[in-house]
Amino acid sequence: MSANSDDPASDATAALARSPTLAGIDRAMAAVERAAMALGALSILAMGGLVTGSVIGRAVFNHSIPDDILMAGLLVVPVVVLPLAYIQRADGHICVTVTTDWLPERAKAVLRLIGCILGIGFFGAMGWFLFQKVPGEFAQGLYYDGQLDIPYWPMKAVFAAGILLFVLRLLLSIAAEILTIIRPARAAGASSE
Repeated sequence: MSANSDDPASDATAALARSPTLAGIDRAMAAVERAAMALGALSILAMGGLVTGSVIGRAVFNHSIPDDILMAGLLVVPVVVLPLAYIQRADGHICVTVTTDWLPERAKAVLRLIGCILGIGFFGAMGWFLFQKVPGEFAQGLYYDGQLDIPYWPMKAVFAAGILLFVLRLLLSIAAEILTIIRPARAAGASSE
């Protein structure tokens, strides 16, 4: 972890620090990722307020907030997708390392590199296809059935933006893993002992 507990750093982030250009890009991305994480957290608060308000309205006034279930469902999108890049930077995704803990640092970096490439392929394709739908849905004025006529495109745009941020972080992770493969930091520290 880095000295700043609000800004988690992984081994990949430490590898990026070896290149001034990549370190600058990493700092800029980290600021955007923190903002996206904050928006995801605000979405949780909004979802909780919406559900609470709807329950109170139903109990006290015999009326709930219109389209409360739909809006709560739509708020899941920023809750899930916006923190992805932040979690990637912190190396916080769930993973099983029992089969890789014994490997040398370079081999682990190769496996992480393969994982990042596969992640870019999967999430990049998903984000690209979804992003292509947003302009058409905006132009057509498509909306969910309900009292408020909530349009389709805003949460799809949020999803595409979150995936874009995640893919950019995966690209930085690829650069970091390549640097680790070329010059593993732990191996260099171990050889000087």
